[in-house]
Amino acid sequence: MTTIQDVARHAHVGAATVSRVLNGSGYVKEETRDKILRAIKELNYTPNEMARNLYHRKSGIVAIIVPEVSHPYFAEFINAAEIALFRHGYQSMICNTWREQNYEAHYLDLLRQQRVDGIITGVHTLDIAQYSSLDRPIVALDRTLGEHIPCVAVNHEKGGRLAAEALIQAGCRSVLQCTGVRRVSTPSNARHEVFEKIMAKNGIPCYNYLSKWNGFEYADYDQAAREIAENYPDVDGYFATDIMAVTLIRALQAKGRRYPVDFKVVGYDGTFVSKLPYPSLSTIVQPIEELASTCVDVLIERINGKTPELKNIELDVTFRQGESTKSFNR
Repeated sequence: MTTIQDVARHAHVGAATVSRVLNGSGYVKEETRDKILRAIKELNYTPNEMARNLYHRKSGIVAIIVPEVSHPYFAEFINAAEIALFRHGYQSMICNTWREQNYEAHYLDLLRQQRVDGIITGVHTLDIAQYSSLDRPIVALDRTLGEHIPCVAVNHEKGGRLAAEALIQAGCRSVLQCTGVRRVSTPSNARHEVFEKIMAKNGIPCYNYLSKWNGFEYADYDQAAREIAENYPDVDGYFATDIMAVTLIRALQAKGRRYPVDFKVVGYDGTFVSKLPYPSLSTIVQPIEELASTCVDVLIERINGKTPELKNIELDVTFRQGESTKSFNR
């Protein structure tokens, strides 16, 4: 195996000079740097990343904490975040917390022990105090965790408005939206508040449905959808995340209701799930890849000791028109 000493001998320089080039620290003449880079290429030398990270007191690992890795939104986010981290030279530790509530605290302990260099968190389980006591690199996805932790989210107010306008234009006379746990401090609550206000302004009854299962597995969505189909027979417009919207369409069809003639649906997220129904689903599209890359960029800045220019970063959303909100003869 080629060592740093082999590279030094090949380039006729000292090992410390090679180390400065590899670590980007200290001054090295351009001519000497070129010789070292040629030697590295000719010898096919691969730096020992573990040794380098130990030298810099880094693990080279970032933890991504999500409630459920199989959830379409989080699956797409993780995939994009892993790619972005790899480009920065970092490995990813994927942390799934939904089934075991103490996992989130466990991963925060890893950060305290410097076994991971930073955390991107998208979960809503621990109390904010658990995070505020940590003076370590953390970035929150769609969660307000305190003044010192940056939050990356989308313009949920616009998302709620676009969803409400789509259902109103489709002629809906009674609507229902599936909401999250509003006691959790998250920018996403804004979409539900705006949606409800617009419906009230237009004199349209609006039901807010909070699933008592509040899980992230398909069985939870299926149970909630069947309960909605059973208890809200007069509703003709629905607003929910993509996976809930698709599950709801199935439950309503099982009740004999014609989609999208008897009821209209607007999804939220813009994941691959929104492309599964036929006729197609209208949805509010979150730029998931951009959300992931922004979280990574901000976290890397924090790992490198920089303070982000903005504490809260808000990205745009768009409305993707499908047939689920088009007008049909009833």
